[in-house]
Amino acid sequence: MRVNTFTRNNLSIGLLFIPMAIYATYWGLRPVNVGTDTPAYIGMFLAYLRQDPILVSSIDKGFLGLIAFSYLFSKNPQSLLLIVCLLEAICFYLAGVILLRRPFYIFLYVVFLLLSPFYLSININILRHGMAIAVALLGMSLVFQLRKPVYKLILACPPVLFHNVAGLLAAPIFIGINRINMVYIWLTLATFSMFSPAYSSFVSQYFDGRYLNYVTSETTYRTGFRPDFTFFSSLPIFLLLIVPFRKMSIETRWVLNAYLLVSGLGLTMNFVAFSDRFLVNSWVMLPLLFALVVRDINSGVFKKRVNKQFFTFIVVLGILLINLVFYLRLAS
Repeated sequence: MRVNTFTRNNLSIGLLFIPMAIYATYWGLRPVNVGTDTPAYIGMFLAYLRQDPILVSSIDKGFLGLIAFSYLFSKNPQSLLLIVCLLEAICFYLAGVILLRRPFYIFLYVVFLLLSPFYLSININILRHGMAIAVALLGMSLVFQLRKPVYKLILACPPVLFHNVAGLLAAPIFIGINRINMVYIWLTLATFSMFSPAYSSFVSQYFDGRYLNYVTSETTYRTGFRPDFTFFSSLPIFLLLIVPFRKMSIETRWVLNAYLLVSGLGLTMNFVAFSDRFLVNSWVMLPLLFALVVRDINSGVFKKRVNKQFFTFIVVLGILLINLVFYLRLAS
């Protein structure tokens, strides 16, 4: 019976990747006018095709490797878009499988992920950024599984190869803090972000030349302290009202603390144009965090079935509303 259950669970887990693969294929084969950054990535592929030394040298080495890999299959830039979307799907899915384990909660995670505007964004817009956070998230789950400090150093490096800024901002997820609640660190960083004009010049001098124009160029993007981004980033903290930190599983604590650290750092970068892209590093982790909280609710936090059902509904409704709010904001 145990063998049959194990086989059935593995089959279910395998089948749950199918919607992820379909989603990745759909957006990977998108028209070139879908996604504001898509022409830029097509330009990178064509630059590699003609071996333009200036453009090729400016592309992050990990992403350049992806371009070279996609070129093995086709000279059509569409192959790059498809491969990136599929690799992101694999990384996100495996991270969920490793941390969630059981098919039902993996199913919830897949649903949350495919409805996420932030997961959509890394599939059609910020591909290098998306690959960095996808590799980081998978690396974090592997570090958790392997439980050896040396792997933190090894697996924290690859994300930087795909997008150095996004990779560096993702580095805190490898710290693996699970005994101390990082809410106070997040509050400190969020408060610190209110004074970004005082430190923006100092931080900017360490920016790579490729990204310095995000600080110096004139854009219509609103920079400086963003109360809307800060409030939005704080919403997952309210999960602690449902599942106290001490009752969370070790996986949930790890992901919550990782979210808080990455989110806090993202908020401090509000002096940079398009700083919400830095916050995507944390926002795209919300499907995993909410799925883990649902698992905790149903795995011993509440004894009464009615409480499990009620708070599961509240958490599911919560992430759906978060997604809806952001979609409405994009539409406005």
